[in-house]
Amino acid sequence: MSEPWRRLPALSLKQIQYFVTLSQLRSFTETASRLTISQPALSSALRQIESVLGGKLVNRTAQVVTLTELGAAILPHAERLLNVAHSAFEDIQQIMQQGGDGTLRIGLVPSVSALLFPAVPRLISEYFPAIRLEFHDLTNDALLTELDNGALDFGIGATDSTVPDSLRVYPLLEDPFVVVMRKDDLLAEAHNLPWRQLAKRPIALFLKGNVSRLVTSLIESHKLNLNIRYRVDFQETLYGLVRSRLALAILPQLYTATLNDDELMVVHLQQPTLSRTVAMMRKPAPLRSPQTEQCFQFLLQTFQEGIKKGGMEFQ
Repeated sequence: MSEPWRRLPALSLKQIQYFVTLSQLRSFTETASRLTISQPALSSALRQIESVLGGKLVNRTAQVVTLTELGAAILPHAERLLNVAHSAFEDIQQIMQQGGDGTLRIGLVPSVSALLFPAVPRLISEYFPAIRLEFHDLTNDALLTELDNGALDFGIGATDSTVPDSLRVYPLLEDPFVVVMRKDDLLAEAHNLPWRQLAKRPIALFLKGNVSRLVTSLIESHKLNLNIRYRVDFQETLYGLVRSRLALAILPQLYTATLNDDELMVVHLQQPTLSRTVAMMRKPAPLRSPQTEQCFQFLLQTFQEGIKKGGMEFQ
């Protein structure tokens, strides 16, 4: 947000509304009637706008009203300003009526969806029936950006060195890395596999993001000789490569929570152990209303208690 104390032009939202309405209706008579003001007041407001902005916005004849080139150029910005004002005032009215904004905006990376669904909607419906939930599924990098920009109330994703200092992090669990392979693979008999046993095998990995950075860092720090043959964007592509006997797929265990494939199996990786930290993240400032703040604290406590009991999801 820019500095709120910056000097603004001597224009009111009402005057912007007059100009936008006149631009749409193209009639002083109809515009004045729609806005329930007199035509002289409308004309006076328009002259003041033109004086402040330093140019003529409207051409007026006995039959028609048209926009000047300057007026046409300014109109989209005036419409945007008016739309934002209407939306903000509606939100303010809702907050005043409900004692707080009733919307909780939750961001998540798709791999943690097993932690949230269907438990979170059911719990919120039971304990906070007035809360309206919004879910935004994003990549981890996009999630951090949206949280930092204030577009989300909180998010559940993975932490690493890219988490902005402006966010507060509430760790939930460690999500260990696994390898997905075919059940008829020669390595499938092992319950755990050292990373070095994957040497010379073609590996499929996500192209970018937190998972890719963690694996790449491990390979470099431990001087592992892994053949990263495929780098892809989507989870199903990883599984497709494995089914086709083209690669083994490396990814965190939570990604495999919904894997239901008779041909594939999941094996834990060790020596060294690698995991990503899954956490709830948000800005330190209180949320937009006491109700949404209470809802966040309830979910945080419920997550932490459920995970302490040994589960990766809560009831």
